[in-house]
Amino acid sequence: MSESHQEYIVISGARENNLKNVSLRIPKRKITIFTGVSGSGKSSIVFDTIAAESQRLLNENFSMFVRTFLPRVPQPDADAIENLSMAVIVDQKRLGGGSHSTIGTITDISPILRLLFSRVGQPYIGH
Repeated sequence: MSESHQEYIVISGARENNLKNVSLRIPKRKITIFTGVSGSGKSSIVFDTIAAESQRLLNENFSMFVRTFLPRVPQPDADAIENLSMAVIVDQKRLGGGSHSTIGTITDISPILRLLFSRVGQPYIGH
């Protein structure tokens, strides 16, 4: 996709934890990996800014009754977060599960994928 048509999540002036007015553009519909030395703000951007705002936006879709049972997620300390849609966040902590657990089984997307492939997949038998 060309640079001009690429969509981005735009974060302006993030100040969570050790971040000091950090602004960045993250491409959407791509796998993005944050790397850097310890204390550089990777977790602050991913978990305390992006994941928190994504969770907060998701929770706003529920009724007030349902929201009373959900954990309260404060708005991240940033000037603006634009073009953010629902995100799947894979934390650094051990997820549990057995030795055959995958991201698909832990996020419960495997049954949906299994159903999709059973409905639209084309069987193939090779020699």
